[in-house]
Amino acid sequence: MMKIEENISLKKYNTFGIEASSRYFLELNSTNEIKDFISEKRFFDTPQLILGGGSNMLLTQDIDALVIHIDLKGIKILNENEDFVFVECQAGENWHEFVVWTLSH
Repeated sequence: MMKIEENISLKKYNTFGIEASSRYFLELNSTNEIKDFISEKRFFDTPQLILGGGSNMLLTQDIDALVIHIDLKGIKILNENEDFVFVECQAGENWHEFVVWTLSH
């Protein structure tokens, strides 16, 4: 069940550890939860910010929006040939850990 919270600290959701808050916050942990959220349409008129691992952003102020934290985990090799390896990485994976994983494989 989706639970939308109010005034949530985003400190643990960004790798710089900067204190900022979101007006609304929703964590989605599966593709089914994402589909349910999209079909619900309750917050379509509310500004939204999609947040994965938080490693490619610098928060400088509170976010007056619905912050949707996508916390899907998983890394897998889809296909490989002599020249390329095609990898699928879920949005909730830590970028640095993903890079380390690719180097080890």
